Amino acid sequence: MKLTGGSLALAVLALGSSLGGVHALFPDEAGRIDWYRAQIGVAKKMQAHTHNDTAYIYSITQRNAVAALRADDGQIAWRQVLSEPVGTLLARDDRVLTLSSSSSDAHVHVWDAGSGALAWGFSQAAGGGARTATFVRDSDDVIAVLGDELVRVAPGSNTPAWSLALNGTAAYKRIVVHGKSVFAIGNVASTRQAKQQLHVVEVDTASGAVKTQYSTAEGVSLGGGSLVVLESREYGAYLVWRESDNIVWHIHRLGMTSPMWEIYHAKMVEVALMPPDMLTSTIAELDTDPGLNDATPRFTLTYTRDGTQKTVVVEMYRTGDKLEMRKIASFTNSAAVAAGAQRTVAAVRTSADGVAWRVRGGAKHSGDVVYESSTYGGVTHAALVFVGSAPRIVVQTRGGLLAALAGDSREPVWTRDESLAHAADMALLALPPPASSAEHAAKETDPSVQPSAAIRFVLRWVATAQALVESVTSGFGIGSGGHGGEHAAAPTEGDHFGFRRLAVFGSTTGVVAAVGSQDGAHAWAHYLKTRVERVFITRGSQALSSAAPIVVAVGRTRNATVVTALDALTGKVVSRDTLPFAYTRVFELPASDPVSGQRLLGFAVAEPTPRLAVWPATVEAVRALGAANVPLYFELGDGAGSTAVQGFRAEIGDDVAEPWLAAQPAWTFDLPAGETLISTSRYEDGAFHTALQGRVLGDRSVLYKYINPHVGALATQRSAGGIGVYLIDRVSGRLLHAAEHAGALVSTGHPFLATLSENRVIYQFWQPGAPAGYVTAVVELFESDQPDTRDERTEVSSLDLRLPSVVATAFVAPEAATALGTTRTGSSITTRDVLFALASGKLLALPDAMLDPRRPMHAPTKDEQAEGLVAYSAPLPLDPRRVLSHSHAVAGIAHVRSAPTHLESTSLVAAFGLDVFFTRTSPSGTFDQLSPSFSKANLVITSLALVAGCLLGAPMVRRKLTNRAWA
Repeated sequence: MKLTGGSLALAVLALGSSLGGVHALFPDEAGRIDWYRAQIGVAKKMQAHTHNDTAYIYSITQRNAVAALRADDGQIAWRQVLSEPVGTLLARDDRVLTLSSSSSDAHVHVWDAGSGALAWGFSQAAGGGARTATFVRDSDDVIAVLGDELVRVAPGSNTPAWSLALNGTAAYKRIVVHGKSVFAIGNVASTRQAKQQLHVVEVDTASGAVKTQYSTAEGVSLGGGSLVVLESREYGAYLVWRESDNIVWHIHRLGMTSPMWEIYHAKMVEVALMPPDMLTSTIAELDTDPGLNDATPRFTLTYTRDGTQKTVVVEMYRTGDKLEMRKIASFTNSAAVAAGAQRTVAAVRTSADGVAWRVRGGAKHSGDVVYESSTYGGVTHAALVFVGSAPRIVVQTRGGLLAALAGDSREPVWTRDESLAHAADMALLALPPPASSAEHAAKETDPSVQPSAAIRFVLRWVATAQALVESVTSGFGIGSGGHGGEHAAAPTEGDHFGFRRLAVFGSTTGVVAAVGSQDGAHAWAHYLKTRVERVFITRGSQALSSAAPIVVAVGRTRNATVVTALDALTGKVVSRDTLPFAYTRVFELPASDPVSGQRLLGFAVAEPTPRLAVWPATVEAVRALGAANVPLYFELGDGAGSTAVQGFRAEIGDDVAEPWLAAQPAWTFDLPAGETLISTSRYEDGAFHTALQGRVLGDRSVLYKYINPHVGALATQRSAGGIGVYLIDRVSGRLLHAAEHAGALVSTGHPFLATLSENRVIYQFWQPGAPAGYVTAVVELFESDQPDTRDERTEVSSLDLRLPSVVATAFVAPEAATALGTTRTGSSITTRDVLFALASGKLLALPDAMLDPRRPMHAPTKDEQAEGLVAYSAPLPLDPRRVLSHSHAVAGIAHVRSAPTHLESTSLVAAFGLDVFFTRTSPSGTFDQLSPSFSKANLVITSLALVAGCLLGAPMVRRKLTNRAWA
């Protein structure tokens, strides 16, 4: 055999094809199939504090987290996530004090400042909640207002050292400890006989005995912008306020009733201040931690003149027995002012293209940081901390960005995107598939040109050759892997497997943000100023298409709906519409806009009359919807507290004049007397798809599934106790199945959760009693209880569907869940896993077969074994091998989402709430992928050995053939 030049080239091309054309998971994927981001949420209050020579930013957040961030790099030093809102934060020495409350109880927690370990805590019933707390000076004791009681609590004690019942007509929101006295200060609401005022109770710190109590500061209130509380260890504690119709300050020393106050004119502090400015001025506390400046407490005076806002920092001091005030700094148009140690103050100003910061007191520092406020909104508050001798300002924005500013850099020292901790919804954008550089060049030259099949064939071989060179030069494709992280480059192209996507989050802080699904790399963010509740991909990515993919964020104001369309790859706003109605539900419609090519959205509107509004809000969009000729049904009254759910049919008339459809009542589902709705569950997009119309039994007969995308689950609370669960058809309003769970309890701490998948409904609730536990109920619907029996009609409507046959059972969950979901694949051939987001932070994936309601109560027969059934066991196992989150404790999971990939075996899974976690899973194994241990190097060596064998064997074959011919 003669190996010609053409044959050799063909062999080399075959070798290159085997190298570049294999799409599988290799060792360089290790550590990149999932990523996790721990978050704290948007801070309500921050305090800078140095502990053991390390500077920290302590904060309490809107997500009920207490956290310590290292000021040098922004990393979480420690975090505690509580189940109730936190209202007080105070760092002192080596302790951090927080006060939190639920509807009935108040909780005092004292944490170790360095480790976050709970040093000690105290709880008691407090109907009015926790109001305020502080440390006793030179002591570890805490004095707090819990409900209507003032208490002193010692470390490790289960009962207060003393308690005092306070005046129930006042809301006590401030405590000041000075010397041997503690002052409780509360707001007294106005009445017909008297204006609002403050009530002060002076109590002996040691015994809790009342020394005196009185009212003062008529016409003002704590937190109202006209009063501050100043604490000076040396001079005492003071109230400073300005009455609404006065231009002077009143200064009252707490505990002194004669004279009740002194008068001080603010013009002595700010010479430029004029009477009209004073009447509209506000004052605010600056030193919320009295330990910063014990002798000379500070506060701010803010006024506006000629459209310019000016903030003056005022310091209080005494000369002998005379109280004095002086200006120590002033700032213009400041968004936030913060106090620091060493008598320093800092101010931050936000503009359209940057943030300017200034530090005054001692050495002066200043800087400007490039920042587009359209990404995360303006600065709301700040904290000033010293890292070594250099000041660092940590700012919080409205949208959720936490950033540290320092030095001469035009960029922040570090940033944290905490908007994702408030995500209400997420959509996954499939990125355009990877294209060769030649294809990109052709497209950029003439976007209308689509390469021919022959050109695409040549370009694929060019790409294969490039892959061969890259593979060889990189050690046969064996890389180091690793995580991308928050600041890595975000993807702009997809991959062959469909793993690489953009996850677009919409948050209640008003931010829409996109991150890479493989590594969490930040792509873009945009601040919309309105709460975002839903996000939709209305136009997807297309290969070699110039049309940008579009993501739509839906939010609402009090009486309007705000719909914002953004370029999904860049975050640039494409359009923003304010629609004159408040919607109850939004969903995708089965048609596209003829102008923009976007998927239409439908808004169910209840007032003033029921209707279905269409977006884009154009007559052309409504006509396109009419051309689709699909009946449109929606429900109203399906919110919590309702006693009836009503279905409507939207009708498209012949003459379309408005961008909405009139709706006619179709059905009404009245709940039984004494029951109110607590939740409604529907199929998520694609969750009802299935590749198997039935279940093959052990005797080879088939039990056909009841597949109905209109099934909805209603959960109700019964006044007599327990809950009810109703499965209804959302087109006809027919009741498909009802279940009663006597004694079940649903509350804020024990929510009702449900997920629908194919012909199954899975829900979980709390069952008190003995034994108490979380019950996971599984309801499976079939067309008939007899095998090989099905509805043979070729056209089926929800209006005349037959009732399903129901198989149901219940299991005991390993622990409380915070969200439920199921995995999804492209063709729904792969078996599904049921996803449990556990309160402990684990993301558990249990096989679908483990929650099969047909599991026998006895040892399985041969037919049942052939079907894959195992004997019923009530407890669901918490198998560590089934925990997708591995060692990560993903806090506060509120949503679990799954999306298919290009591989039928593999699903993408996202869990988000407070933290964010992304991974991919293969419930039936990676049957369509090479093993991660597959050696590309061995494949190359084997192929080269075969080529070498051909080259070496060719002369011998030729000689043998020649000798045979001459024989």
